Amino acid sequence: MLSKTQWWIIGSVGVLVFGIVTILVIKAKKTNMNTNDTDNDTDKNVDKNKNYIIGDSQSPIIDRNSKKASLINKTGSEQSLWKGSQGLSWLKSAVKNYKVSTDVNTIIINIGTNGKFNVKDDIAGLVSAIKDKFPNAKLLAVKGSWGWGGNSDITTSEVNKYYDIFKKYGVKVLDNAIGKTTNPHKNLPIYAKIGEEIDKNIT
Repeated sequence: MLSKTQWWIIGSVGVLVFGIVTILVIKAKKTNMNTNDTDNDTDKNVDKNKNYIIGDSQSPIIDRNSKKASLINKTGSEQSLWKGSQGLSWLKSAVKNYKVSTDVNTIIINIGTNGKFNVKDDIAGLVSAIKDKFPNAKLLAVKGSWGWGGNSDITTSEVNKYYDIFKKYGVKVLDNAIGKTTNPHKNLPIYAKIGEEIDKNIT
């Protein structure tokens, strides 16, 4: 038979183990609650109506054909993050100068046309800047246009190689491109398809 001392030791160990288990369970619950609170705060912080198109002069036509996405401002400028005749370097600089906006839901990138889809563009730098300024936003990209002006000799293969780099950095590149055309500044039928695809990808 066990002595009183032995029974006391066994009882003390049992109480100690029970206490440790209780503390661990409480801590685990608190951790889960904090994680859930953070997730809920992020969801609450994002405005599902803030889906912005940024880039070059084709952006307003994309805006016209999307029900869910829009320009930050109808007037092209650095503050609007879109402007005619501009390339990726300009857009990267404009984004870096923009305020941090945690409530933006989606950013639609329309860039590359004016730089002739140069794979040496700092695409990684642009994507990084966008993620810094719009940390909760989903990133989409619209392939630009070619077959006109300085892009008359550009091939589809060159365009695809350019946007494959965006994919590498986590951007979803839409299937519909503005594509080969003699004038991308007309409201071409392809823009309706692009607008529809954008709206399907905005959640």
